[in-house]
Amino acid sequence: MSSKQTMTVLVQNHENNGIVSPSKLVKILDLSDVQSLESALNLFVLTSATGLPEVADIVRYANQKHHLRGLFIKEDIDPKWLPQMFDRANLRVMHNTFVYVNSDLPKRVINAWAMSAQDQLIADATVIGDRLFVLSCAMEKFEVPFSSLPALQQIPLEDRSNFIVADDGSYLYWEAEDIHLDLEAFRWATDPEWKQKFEALKLIHNQVFGKAIAQIRKLHKLRQADILGLSERQVRRIEQGEGSTKIDTLKLFAKAHGMEINDYLNVVAEAIA
Repeated sequence: MSSKQTMTVLVQNHENNGIVSPSKLVKILDLSDVQSLESALNLFVLTSATGLPEVADIVRYANQKHHLRGLFIKEDIDPKWLPQMFDRANLRVMHNTFVYVNSDLPKRVINAWAMSAQDQLIADATVIGDRLFVLSCAMEKFEVPFSSLPALQQIPLEDRSNFIVADDGSYLYWEAEDIHLDLEAFRWATDPEWKQKFEALKLIHNQVFGKAIAQIRKLHKLRQADILGLSERQVRRIEQGEGSTKIDTLKLFAKAHGMEINDYLNVVAEAIA
């Protein structure tokens, strides 16, 4: 989707006002703007559960045209009555339906679409049993076993649900363990093809990074043996791109070159460029 396309947000009642601010990319409309809604290519509908009948025709039309990006339903009744509210509105539950309590969820999703980053950002997540269920802002679903990622394995059973979703959806954060995980990590854990591509890209990155480190060392007329704290074999493996390089290791390279770590990393970045 082009970043120049406009997001249209239909607000069913005044309680939903202010959730998303209007901008060049986000147009806010109400039920009096039906004609404008017919031409909306990227429509988000904000409604309450009891207000579903008021927006039902618009939702059906936009969904048939494949223009409905998200239907956000605020809980104003007991959640167990939601199926009856859909039946009352003669609507079926769609894959792009979100039920929310506060404004964080619709704000996060709509902003992600406005930035054309809906495939990279997290909308919501929950824990069920031994699995983490993650939903992207593009409504892509991930079912991630806690055993599938080393970082998730570190989280005690009692802390698994104690995470927050970053305001912009860029990561999930477990404060007690200081663990941040983004959508790429969950793709890596659940999609064999993505994992294969990621590993290939990681290998290429390590090789390019290693060549840059070797180039800088040679420019400073240092030998592999001159990196104090590392053996020649370790330096050789790093320069050949065999595995990721930890920050403590890079600090040893920086010290050998007579630089602070940030200055050294800037020189490495310039060499790669």
